[in-house]
Amino acid sequence: MGKRTREPQPGVLPNRELFQRLNFLLQSSQFFASLPGASHTHSSAAEGAAVAPPGCADPPLLPLARFYAKEMRQVAQKSVLRLSPHVKRGICQVCSSPLVPGVSAAVRVKGKGRGQRVVTTCTFCGHQARLMVNSNHVLFVDRPEHGTIRHPAD
Repeated sequence: MGKRTREPQPGVLPNRELFQRLNFLLQSSQFFASLPGASHTHSSAAEGAAVAPPGCADPPLLPLARFYAKEMRQVAQKSVLRLSPHVKRGICQVCSSPLVPGVSAAVRVKGKGRGQRVVTTCTFCGHQARLMVNSNHVLFVDRPEHGTIRHPAD
């Protein structure tokens, strides 16, 4: 008599509360990064923290956005959940800043022909993420045969 394994029920997401928490942390980090006071911060090497430049009345909100993004990564790591590649590409690997184009990241297309790359540069730490441009490539999580969530039959 061994342990019985349960079959996953269709339409039921395991660890739903954890995914809801990750979703909240992602949305709040992107929200605080896109507020007006967030883009006016710069890094000070001596202090190691973000400070507002003189003349900026808004409080710096990028550290709060970075905290939420880092917390999201830690929650996913501790609960052994994989973050979607779309989510991981939206967060800097070095400083955990949410990469909002035009606010906390600069996005450029470099190269010609088959060697084109999308280069996303974090404005906080300067880290560059390079992704190949291939119109035929589809991520595994975007393929129809990827079955992490089963939808009930219609």
